[in-house]
Amino acid sequence: MKIAGIVLFFSLTALTASAQVERKPVVVKADSTRANGTGNKADKQNRKERFKELDLTRAQKIKMKDIMQANKSAKEAIENNTQVSDRDKKKQLRELHQAQVQKIQAILTPEQVEKFKASGSNNP
Repeated sequence: MKIAGIVLFFSLTALTASAQVERKPVVVKADSTRANGTGNKADKQNRKERFKELDLTRAQKIKMKDIMQANKSAKEAIENNTQVSDRDKKKQLRELHQAQVQKIQAILTPEQVEKFKASGSNNP
C-alpha cells in the first residue's frame, strides 16, 4: 500500500511539474501602421529607446523631430492616395523610407551613424 501511495505521489508531482512549463511571449512583427492608422505602441517605444542610445544633441533632436513629422505627413499622403495601386504605394513608401534614413544619417556624427546602423534604427 505504501508503494502505491509513493508511486501515486510521484506521478502527480511529475504531472504538475510538467504542466508548469514556462511560456515565452510571442513577438509579432506588425506593420508600422494598423488599419485604423495608429502606430504600434511597442514599436514606437522601441524606436524611442534606440534613438535615446544615440545620445542626440538638442539641435539633432529638433532636426530629427522635423524629419519624422515630414515623413509622417508624406507617408499618410501616399497611403491615402486612392489613385495609386498598392504596388506603387509600396514602392513610394520604400523610397520615402530610404530618403528618411539618409536624412537622419546626415545629421548624425560618424559614431552615431555606426550606432544607428548597429541598432537597426534604419528601420524607423
